[in-house]
Amino acid sequence: MNNYASSAMNEYNASVRPGSTRPGTRFAAPIRNPEHAEPWDQISDEHRNEINDCFHLFDMNKDEHLDFSEFRYALQALGFSNISRPDLIASFKSAARPRPGWTPLPSLPNQPPPQATPGVVDLRLSREGFQTVAARYVAARDPREELLKTFALFDRGGKGVITVDDLRSVVKELGEDVPDNELHSMIEQFDVEGKGGVSREEFLGIFLDR
Repeated sequence: MNNYASSAMNEYNASVRPGSTRPGTRFAAPIRNPEHAEPWDQISDEHRNEINDCFHLFDMNKDEHLDFSEFRYALQALGFSNISRPDLIASFKSAARPRPGWTPLPSLPNQPPPQATPGVVDLRLSREGFQTVAARYVAARDPREELLKTFALFDRGGKGVITVDDLRSVVKELGEDVPDNELHSMIEQFDVEGKGGVSREEFLGIFLDR
């Protein structure tokens, strides 16, 4: 079971426990008036932690910088695998800086003049630069996409609703200790129509209706 389901399970559970409050999670919508805040300030703490984890994971030589290939794989690990190469290059170049010690190549007879500015292979992206770029992509993402993926993980068999049996299976996989009466309470609280399960629309409402 992935982090989406774990985060959703924790918040889903917190929604019905007495005295509990809904924590901010990866599913939180961006803040209002985003034009007045940097993307890093618009995303959840969990997203920030994931971005930092990906940076350190793909900083293969541990020099606190990513080259273009490391940058590309780090974004893919965050779920952004469909970004076109031109867009990836543009995003990388917008925040990257020349690698230490870079100088233009010397001119050679009968050959085109060397580049006067560093190319993509000569650029490096700092942790702060990666935070800026990755947060921009995360803040622009529709949180419903992640929630619907998580709904599908909960909804065993693609029935279109999450039942008590589904929750029981998720709880077991996550190693959580949730009494059966609380699992029933979760379903009853959000099953508005009394159909025996939580629909996609109701599931989205749990996290997006704040």
